[in-house]
Amino acid sequence: MGFLTFLPFLLRAKGAEVPEIGLALTLVFAGGAAGKLVCGYLGARLGVLATVLLTEGATAAGILALVPLPVGLTLAILPIIGVALNGTSSVLYGTVPELVTVQQRETAFGMFYTGTIGAGAVSPALYGLFGDAFGLTPAMLLVAAVVLLTLPLAWQLTRVLDATDRRPA
Repeated sequence: MGFLTFLPFLLRAKGAEVPEIGLALTLVFAGGAAGKLVCGYLGARLGVLATVLLTEGATAAGILALVPLPVGLTLAILPIIGVALNGTSSVLYGTVPELVTVQQRETAFGMFYTGTIGAGAVSPALYGLFGDAFGLTPAMLLVAAVVLLTLPLAWQLTRVLDATDRRPA
């Protein structure tokens, strides 16, 4: 959400006009739609952890790459960022039933979606406050850093799953 919040401002700072910003968002969303398929395939072939590490790493790298790039190159890599940004959720949503017992599934999905939606609602405001205080580039760097924080969290989750022998395939 932080990335999508700041993308139009980043593009505007690079000199993009409204039609280019609309195209940029379309490219991210189209990449995201494709990401559901791509990451579902990767998740089935590589496993959840490898897919999450790959997509979250690609998301952070893509965000970092956008900061210095001109508008044309920014537009070129936005679909790839969209694949990574949105595709990860398909893999994560699919693992919820594998992490809990059958009796806990409704509660687990409720907690997962509530956490996801709540974070999505709060993060633009928090990133916005940070951006107002420190500027657009530091805010984009913070977004990338927060994305990178998911990597050790995902790694830790696999350790917990290994310990309980409930690791998803």
